[in-house]
Amino acid sequence: MSTGTIDWPGKGLCHVVLSKAIYEGNKNLFYNLTNLSAYDELFELNLTKDSFKVLFHLSDKYIIPSEEGSLSTMMAEVISRELVHPDDIADYLDFWNLDTIMERLSSASPSPFLLGQFRKAKKDGSYCWVAQTAVAVRQSRDDDQIIMCFVQDIHEQKEKSLEIKEHKPLPSTSIDPLTGLYRKNIFVQKAVRLLQTSGTHEHCLMVIDIEHFKLFNEWYGQEAGDQFLIDIGLHLKKAQEEHEGIAGYMGDDDFCIILPNDQAVISSLQQKIMGYIRHYQGNVGFLPAFGLYMIEDCGVPIQTMYDRAAIAMSSVKGNYTKRSCIYGSGMMQKMKNNHILLSEVQHALEQEEFTFYAQPKCNMATGKIIGLESLVRWNHPKRGMISPGEFIPLLESNGFITNLDLYVWDRVCRSVRDWIDRGHRAIPISVNVSRVDVYSLDIVQTFKDLTEKYRLEPHLIEIEITESAYTEEYELINDTIEKLRASGFTVLMDDFGSGYSSLNMLKDVNVDVLKIDMKFLEMDEQSAEKGYGILEAIISMARFMGMKIIAEGVETKEQMDYLLNMGCTYGQGYYFYHPMPISVFEPLLADKNNLDLRGIKARQLERLHIKELLNENIVSEAMLNNIMGGVAFYKIHGREIELVRCNEQYFKVTGSNAVDLEEQRRIILENIYEEDHQTVFDLFDSADRSILNGAEADVRRLKDDGSTIWIHMHVYLLKKQGGDKLYYGSISDVTEQKQREQRLNASQRALSAVVHISEKDPSFMKLTEENRRTAASIFAQMSPGGMIGGYCEDGFPLYFANHEMVRLLGYGSFEEFEQAIDGRVINTIHPDDREQVAKDIGPEYYAGLEYTTTYRMPKKDGSWFWSLDKGKVIEAEDGRFAIVSACTDISEPMSVQQQLAERNAILMRKSQELAFLNNDMPGGYHRCEDTPDYDFLYISDRFLQIFGFTRQEIKDRFGNKFMNMVHPDDRHLVSAGVEELERQDVIVNFEYRMLSKNGYIWVIDQSRYMEYQGRQFLQGIITDITETVNLRNRMSHLFVHLPESIFLLRIREGRIEFRLLSEGFFAEYGYTAESLDQYVRTRFYNDTVYPENLRQIRQDLLKAMKKNSEFKASVNIHFPQKESFAISLEASPINGSTDSFSYMCICRRTESL
Repeated sequence: MSTGTIDWPGKGLCHVVLSKAIYEGNKNLFYNLTNLSAYDELFELNLTKDSFKVLFHLSDKYIIPSEEGSLSTMMAEVISRELVHPDDIADYLDFWNLDTIMERLSSASPSPFLLGQFRKAKKDGSYCWVAQTAVAVRQSRDDDQIIMCFVQDIHEQKEKSLEIKEHKPLPSTSIDPLTGLYRKNIFVQKAVRLLQTSGTHEHCLMVIDIEHFKLFNEWYGQEAGDQFLIDIGLHLKKAQEEHEGIAGYMGDDDFCIILPNDQAVISSLQQKIMGYIRHYQGNVGFLPAFGLYMIEDCGVPIQTMYDRAAIAMSSVKGNYTKRSCIYGSGMMQKMKNNHILLSEVQHALEQEEFTFYAQPKCNMATGKIIGLESLVRWNHPKRGMISPGEFIPLLESNGFITNLDLYVWDRVCRSVRDWIDRGHRAIPISVNVSRVDVYSLDIVQTFKDLTEKYRLEPHLIEIEITESAYTEEYELINDTIEKLRASGFTVLMDDFGSGYSSLNMLKDVNVDVLKIDMKFLEMDEQSAEKGYGILEAIISMARFMGMKIIAEGVETKEQMDYLLNMGCTYGQGYYFYHPMPISVFEPLLADKNNLDLRGIKARQLERLHIKELLNENIVSEAMLNNIMGGVAFYKIHGREIELVRCNEQYFKVTGSNAVDLEEQRRIILENIYEEDHQTVFDLFDSADRSILNGAEADVRRLKDDGSTIWIHMHVYLLKKQGGDKLYYGSISDVTEQKQREQRLNASQRALSAVVHISEKDPSFMKLTEENRRTAASIFAQMSPGGMIGGYCEDGFPLYFANHEMVRLLGYGSFEEFEQAIDGRVINTIHPDDREQVAKDIGPEYYAGLEYTTTYRMPKKDGSWFWSLDKGKVIEAEDGRFAIVSACTDISEPMSVQQQLAERNAILMRKSQELAFLNNDMPGGYHRCEDTPDYDFLYISDRFLQIFGFTRQEIKDRFGNKFMNMVHPDDRHLVSAGVEELERQDVIVNFEYRMLSKNGYIWVIDQSRYMEYQGRQFLQGIITDITETVNLRNRMSHLFVHLPESIFLLRIREGRIEFRLLSEGFFAEYGYTAESLDQYVRTRFYNDTVYPENLRQIRQDLLKAMKKNSEFKASVNIHFPQKESFAISLEASPINGSTDSFSYMCICRRTESL
């Protein structure tokens, strides 16, 4: 039953009482509201009507007369059938004297119940000691006399008590024989007297409970467990004597003590008990939990004080950093709120408000999904989606979790069946099983029934049992696991490492999969090495015992790399996928490319342990040298780096020898380019912060022969000693790789620049087709930079200059540049360099003459920069000879040449870059006539290479028409794009599919619409972006599942432009990209955000825009007919100008402000 207050129409404030029949599912919930801890039977006895009813009983344990009937007849049957042991019948009849029992109950003190102990007949013919607790209640409208009788199994405790009495007579019945402390009832009496005579002295009541004490007895035996309790009792007894307090033993592993309210006294006792337990076998899993109640009113019953302290104590159980808590009034309110929540949960189950999300488990090496974990979610009709963290702990503590679990398991199995019936192949999905489920259900039979009901193979339903369940009822858990595995189910130990974990546990628990909690990697720099060691030990031991391993809670790439390096293949967490509803994860599973159907139990190739290579019987030293490459030990003291030792491969990589390196060992840094020195220091600093992975960097090194190489360094911190640090480092020659990267970067720059050759260049169109191709070819070889042309006459009259050249020299327009140089190209060459330029070009000009020269060019601001000029002489349209040249800024290389030690390396690199730039363009140039199908006018060789066709094949197969190569579904995109080009004099990027010899590929077409001498045509560069499109599609898929809402916001002249990238949590409220865009454009937020908040946000945003800085805000939002919620907004500037600002915004849901 539960109660509450309600404002009833016409009646004012009223009390409402909610009640529900007791049945197996809510047995533990009802029972948690009493002072009992477990029961086997529950009887309702109606003395007024002489009737009884069995509300609950364990099947196959006790003999019961019948489930309901006459009370007097049942009492007689108990005697006649000897359902109570013959020796206990007299006590039984005295206890159940129905003429006096109500009077005895009304006078019972301090608690209103009666307790009797008898031996009850079991179905196997034996007798079992039970405690029968009688509690009087009034619940019928006729005020019948009703008694509830709870029956508990106390056989083990009773037998132990009788044995102690038989062999060791107690000196006093007031004292517990094991601990030497007052028994519970005597403790209560003594405590009352103490408080009555204490005067004005303030006291504190403290309760103590030893966590996982049942597991302690399992591991170390009953004798060790008794000694454990004895020693705790000694500490309490000593404190009782020293501070005039009262200590009592409450049974099991519970103690209580009243002491003066002195923080020093209380803390001292806690530390002594903690210190004793910490030194006992070194086990931290059996720590005590302390709950304190500050006694301010001595009139409060002792039992009430005890209960309140117990409430405080329960709040720290499972928390291994906080072990003590003081009772506060808010805790009682929390209990009341919990009761309300429990009633809501029961209603939610009846209304089917619960659903499940699924989070994929992945092969971290491939990213493919090997299974799922089901996670319950509560879709509350008013509060929306409620996180399981708000209700699962409460349901577990009250035993109600079983009802919810049964509901979720059924939904999961039904969903798998539906997935299969729709023609898909299912992958395993795991469900969570709590320790309460194991105690109250036949887990094995339950899952057998579910798989039979939905016609599922057992391997498709995996069972995750949390680690904490193994700390209690150890044998029951193990027996359940064995039966589940024998029935074909896969069993996982969940959350290993989140609470009390022990490697000792692994050898006794025969599960299939161990789920490692990633809290092992939540460590600071000081504890990192220890954390890695523990994690590696767990993985190694689990692998040795044949267990599969999966890490849960993987949130970063760094964590994934740690795990893969340690040999853990499988992972689960936000780095891969967030939990998703069925509507989201089913399309993901429908793509077979996302799946690895072999699952987590797939056989794996046995891993090679590096330590095996150190065995001299397997690998020789010479072979090991070749395997490891260049290896060295470095010692660092402050900013000094010393080479301590190295191997033979180190000599080969660096081109040095042992004699020279001995002389250079303390000045090893001098061989590194000076501008790379900071990179080296940063490398070693980074290795300090990453113990497991170390740090990597590429630096330039001078060899003994004067040449330069790029070396890749990978270093690890080995140890710290005093002010010195010792590092292990490996090196390799990556010169060729770096050169390839430089050539690739140059090629990409060339593509970008060539596409923009003619942008804003009216003079460029005056060139003939052949001259334009020549200019483009030269420019491609020299980009980034600009192009300029001059007639081969005195002063080189200006022929043309492209936009890039004008911008390079700092001018705003071609006209401004032309006026500045007086229309003569000679004025772009430094006077001191003109003689050398003339020599490099030569005395005679003829069509086809090519040259390369360097000189200084002037900028608008008066500065000069070194330019590399590569040119060619052509015949202009009017028959005059002209020079077309491409210029690039080489100021930095020229200044670097002043460093003699680096000159050769720089010139060599430049030469290699120029050799590469003389090759064909990386993109495919094309020019098409403005006809319906865009007939080709010109196709470059690179265009043919991209598509794999010859020019003749394009004519034969496609009729020499560009449109015929485009995918039929994309041709409308091309037509629409050309129309846009006709309206705007700009370059536009098209994306569409075109047919190559190997099938359709995605291309980007950077084209421009041209008109010359009355003829219209298109020209552009085609680039294969198939891999980029595939990557973008994956990123788009990722955006769909992000919990954050991400959007681009542009503010221009007071107008707001909004582009949504990820709907995020707004999707949970039914908002789409279109509705959110409407929300912003119509400024609907004026009605949904408090005015003072909106004004503050606008002020902060204006400040951020002025500074072009980041912007952060938090605000409560209320949409019509939806709940209010709080969001945090983080905006980073992308670019900004005087009248336009662009921000990348990330919006997260937060707690209410």
